[in-house]
This record gives sequence, structure tokens and C-alpha cells, in this order.
Amino acid sequence: MTTLAPMPGRDAQQERYQDEARRLEAAARTAAESGDMEAAARSILALLNCERRQGAQGPQVLQVIKPRGS
Repeated sequence: MTTLAPMPGRDAQQERYQDEARRLEAAARTAAESGDMEAAARSILALLNCERRQGAQGPQVLQVIKPRGS
């Protein structure tokens, strides 16, 4: 069984993405409550992009199956 070593700075990057996602969610909520649907939509799209990037931080599937250098 292969043990995956943590990527340096990965946790810090994950935390930055989470902070940005929280900020974008608050901005979307505020914009929607004030009736600015265009700004709310932009914030939601940016939030989704942030979540996608956060999810892509882990090891890639092929690296788990066949680690490099083995």
C-alpha cells in the first residue's frame, strides 16, 4: 500500500480557498438581498470556480494508482 505524502503548502492553499469561498458567498448573499442579481451571479460563479480549484488540490488518480518513481 502506498502512503501519500502531504503536498507542501496544500493545507494553507485549501484554507485560502475556503476563506475566499466564504467571502464570495457573503458577497453573493448581500448582492441578492439588495436586488443586484448580476453581481450575485458573478459572485456565485467565482464561488463555484473557487470550490472547483479547492477540490483539485488533492493527488491525481493516476498518481495514487501508479506513484511516480516506483
